[in-house]
Amino acid sequence: MTQGALSRILLVGLLLLFLLVRLFFTIKKRREGGRIARDEDAIAREGKSNFTFRRIIFGPVLTFFIVLCCLNPSWLRYLEIPYSSFIMWFGAVMALAGIALLAWTHLCLGKEWSVNLQLRDDHRLIRSGPYSEVRHPMYTALFFIYIGLGLISNDYVAFILILMAVISLLLRIPREEDMMIEKFGEEYRTYIKKTGKFFPKLG
Repeated sequence: MTQGALSRILLVGLLLLFLLVRLFFTIKKRREGGRIARDEDAIAREGKSNFTFRRIIFGPVLTFFIVLCCLNPSWLRYLEIPYSSFIMWFGAVMALAGIALLAWTHLCLGKEWSVNLQLRDDHRLIRSGPYSEVRHPMYTALFFIYIGLGLISNDYVAFILILMAVISLLLRIPREEDMMIEKFGEEYRTYIKKTGKFFPKLG
């Protein structure tokens, strides 16, 4: 099997696993009576342009690109970035670690998770599991997944998409922290001082 064929199998397999994890916890939350649908306040908090990119543009474009990788037209080879199979496997391990972390954060958040920037009336501040040391482990997981998939794909278009996705998440995080401060006040400010944003604090 060629490296190109193997990379496509890994890319599609890990992407499907990522989507299945998301789907499982979305269905689980819906069955528990959690809120899934966005509201206008959630869109305003995130910013309409960033929301439009993440939910309307990025998903379809990524899906089209994955389908294109599977079809593997000859002209797609001109977009390839040549590198060793080690980098491809490193990307696979990185994406798999991200998916595992994503599942862990979902388990810890439970009903408190929302795909949109919105909180429940009785929302609790979660500080267990990865949240005991890191404020945004779910974003850490997504960064690992996106970058890992990009390394597997070894494609310029994939890296551009990933860069845009990472920038979109980075723009979202300050708005999310403002929402949490508005909800929890000094409790969340204290939590900020004790935790790292994406990785545990050293020392």
